[in-house]
Amino acid sequence: MLDRYGAMARAGVNSVRGRLVLLTISLLVPALLSMGFLLAGADRQGRAQLHEQMLATARALSGATDRQAAVGIAVAETLTTDQALLAGDWAAFHARARRVTDQRSGWVVVTDSTGQQIVNTLRPYGTPLPVTPRPEQLANAYRMGLSKVSDLRMGIMARKPVITVGTPVTIRGKPYVLAYVVEASSFTSVFRQQRVPDRWVATLLDNNRKVIARSIRHEKWVGHSASADMTENLRRSNEGVNRSKSLDGVPTMVAYTRSPQTGWTLVVAIPRADMARTVTRSVVAATGVFLLLLVLGIGLALFFSRGINREVGRLVSAAHAIGQGQPVVAPAEPGLEEIAAIHVALSDASGELQTRAERQKVMINELNHRVKNTLATVQALARQTFGKLEGAAVEVFTERLIALSGAHDLLTRGGWSKADLGELMQVCTRAHGERVECVGPEVFLDPHTAVALSMVFHELATNSAKYGALSAPAGRVGVNWRIDPETGRLTIVWTETGGPTVIAPSKPGFGTRLIDSSIRRELKGTPNFDFRPEGLVFEASLPLPAPDAVRWTNPF
Repeated sequence: MLDRYGAMARAGVNSVRGRLVLLTISLLVPALLSMGFLLAGADRQGRAQLHEQMLATARALSGATDRQAAVGIAVAETLTTDQALLAGDWAAFHARARRVTDQRSGWVVVTDSTGQQIVNTLRPYGTPLPVTPRPEQLANAYRMGLSKVSDLRMGIMARKPVITVGTPVTIRGKPYVLAYVVEASSFTSVFRQQRVPDRWVATLLDNNRKVIARSIRHEKWVGHSASADMTENLRRSNEGVNRSKSLDGVPTMVAYTRSPQTGWTLVVAIPRADMARTVTRSVVAATGVFLLLLVLGIGLALFFSRGINREVGRLVSAAHAIGQGQPVVAPAEPGLEEIAAIHVALSDASGELQTRAERQKVMINELNHRVKNTLATVQALARQTFGKLEGAAVEVFTERLIALSGAHDLLTRGGWSKADLGELMQVCTRAHGERVECVGPEVFLDPHTAVALSMVFHELATNSAKYGALSAPAGRVGVNWRIDPETGRLTIVWTETGGPTVIAPSKPGFGTRLIDSSIRRELKGTPNFDFRPEGLVFEASLPLPAPDAVRWTNPF
């Protein structure tokens, strides 16, 4: 099957249409390759520009986040100068801090050195307040007198993820910490203000790689750790563009930058599929144009090749007509000049071949006539020579001449190129009618083999009529032949049944020697006589000549 498809493909390429298509493609391929290099460069440049745009967006969002954290620090540091706070008047400070935070999203918490909350503007003053655990990193900063922005924490009173901006303050000689607390979701406003594209995902991570805020599905992912790919990217560098995988499991391209003020990391991610669509849209458009040109060029090649194929088809028809001995007439429409010239040449050749065929036919008929006359003369001489002798020698000789004449007639009808084995059997055994049954495939014999076999089977039929199965009314002869598919040898089996009991001869007669000599010497085969009591079985195996050897040439 693969060989068949390969042959069909080669036939398509070797046709006029295939060559025109290849010519079109060969003309367009260099231009397509050049454009491919240009498009590849444009693709790389487009990706680099997109990477730069993503990194610039990450830096801008990181700066906006730092500014929002700086606002919290400013609020906290401003409140540490309040006189009521410095005087330790907690109730008055609580009221003033509430007025300050009414216009803001956060609230104020004051804790002592143990973490006990003294003031929390989320609750009325005097409400019992819990102890807030203080991470060691924040405690160290407060002891150094520094303001500090915390990482993501869970607010005890708010019961939500929060960020605290704390600054130390001394009240009546004791250390306290004033913290401005905001919900983590407040940082999502940065993404809206910076107008992050809808398909991009901006994520704010704290120093522990926890999600503080996310532009998409913030509520689901706040507090979750960054993906393993993102963690590995941050381990290698504080800023860059790299491949990663989002918390949703989507392959992404990320740009990230870490803030030197807070230590937080701003990540901008775009799905790789969207990025490919964005970057390659122009590339695809240009590729589509060139593919359209390629298809158009191939279509034009196929269109113009139809006329050429039509002209070539006429040439093929003319060649078949010459092979069948039919006349060829040049078409009325000239068509292509080169093909028209071939048509004229084929028409002239057809006429010349028909003239030669007629001449050959006359010569073959004349030759056959002369052969018959010669055989008739030989027959007359045989009758004159053997007429006074006792026995039927002249009749036997005459019958052999008739068999030879029948083979000549059969070959003459085939133009002395080939003879059908089945027809040859019928000619050799037609005197016995239906008592001889011939079965076998269609086999064509060359003239030499046909003449030799005609003598062999005439001799078998004659002997059977005198001594074998055909000498009895109920006798029958079966002739079967086959061709071995591996060796190509022809095997013929002559089987007699229903005749008198057969007795093997003590020595071979003339007929047996004639058959043996014809098979062995003339046909280079192997004969075998089996004189069974119920009837003779003769088997001959001989090689068939190659098909080309059967074809005779004619110089006329």
